[in-house]
Amino acid sequence: MLTIFRKIRQKLLTQNKVTRYLAYAIGEIFLVVIGILIALQVNNWNESRKEDARERELLIYALENIKTDSLSLDSITSRTDKILAVQRDLILLSENKIPAQSIGNLDLIRASEPNILIIKKNNPNLPNEVKDQEIKKMLLDHYLTIEWLENTILKHNDIIEGVVRPFMAEKQLLNYGEQLNTDRAKFDLVNDERFYEEFKNEELRQILFESGVKLRIMRTNVERVAEKNENLKKAINSYLNHR
Repeated sequence: MLTIFRKIRQKLLTQNKVTRYLAYAIGEIFLVVIGILIALQVNNWNESRKEDARERELLIYALENIKTDSLSLDSITSRTDKILAVQRDLILLSENKIPAQSIGNLDLIRASEPNILIIKKNNPNLPNEVKDQEIKKMLLDHYLTIEWLENTILKHNDIIEGVVRPFMAEKQLLNYGEQLNTDRAKFDLVNDERFYEEFKNEELRQILFESGVKLRIMRTNVERVAEKNENLKKAINSYLNHR
């Protein structure tokens, strides 16, 4: 092709046909420009395909994290509800509305929350890598809600590990030896008799009041995160299915 163009150029020059040569030269430049534009378009198309493929890969990975977080949130909800049930029973006991024998497992009041969500941890920059503005907004909102939940979990754990557990140890409310029990169904860490005797004093009630407040706030935030987690999962699935 280049050889043909070169021969045409030489012929026009030898024939001294300047006007035709200029027209030819302009046409040749136009073809070169068109070729460059086509090449750029193809390159942009390839880059766009790569970006779309990477975005899809990131969102699929995020979906797996969201599903894992759903299980974690269910676990947090289950554990929190059990602890709140004991806290409510203790309130009823303090009001002489129920006997001590009807209260659930006291071991739960010294339990901290071990679960941490992974969507934000594993995909910290995902909002900046998603093209869809609605999903970007949902991700940022979800990450902020997770931060609130993590903060309340930390505050609850601080109360349990820094106040409740040391107090129970100081007052000798624990059954020494049970800490090595490997049968989780038979844990009996708290000495019920000593606990209920100590529970008559206001100091223990005030400590449980504070842990109960933190626990209730945590439970509310779990509900918010769970709702946003489910909505985000649906939005990402819909986005991926329509691309």
